Amino acid sequence: MTGRAAKIEQVLRDLTAAFPLAFSSEPGHVKPLAIGIRQQIYARCIFSRRSVGDALWRYTNAPAYLRTITEGAARVDLDGATSGNVTAIEAAHAARRIMPSLAAADGKPNDTTRPNTPAKANISPSPPNRNAAKPGPRRLGLADLRQAAAARRAAT
Repeated sequence: MTGRAAKIEQVLRDLTAAFPLAFSSEPGHVKPLAIGIRQQIYARCIFSRRSVGDALWRYTNAPAYLRTITEGAARVDLDGATSGNVTAIEAAHAARRIMPSLAAADGKPNDTTRPNTPAKANISPSPPNRNAAKPGPRRLGLADLRQAAAARRAAT
């Protein structure tokens, strides 16, 4: 485990010890956290903002946490008090986020595209005249400058 990963794990253990009604290391006891829980942690703890952000990212991206984000589920603040409910949009987002880990657990590939094949549907066509899409004057190349000099010599 790297130093940063160890620090994140330590912050998670400290948060679980300080706020057992909000955080849990047991997958069956995990609850959706209140919106704005990060600011509550900043106000009550002396952790750095980065370590809190990293720890919350790890905690809220865990499959056990994402499974708790279901429509209508009660969110909890640091003291375990109810602080709103999970909306349908939030539940749908959590479901999309957990799908890759569920597919990996089932042994199914996440993506059905074959490697080394371009995704033609996602490629937008280039404009017909590439220079027309660029604002401003066109830069002259060496051949253009030579042609202009030859035309001036021929005119005199």
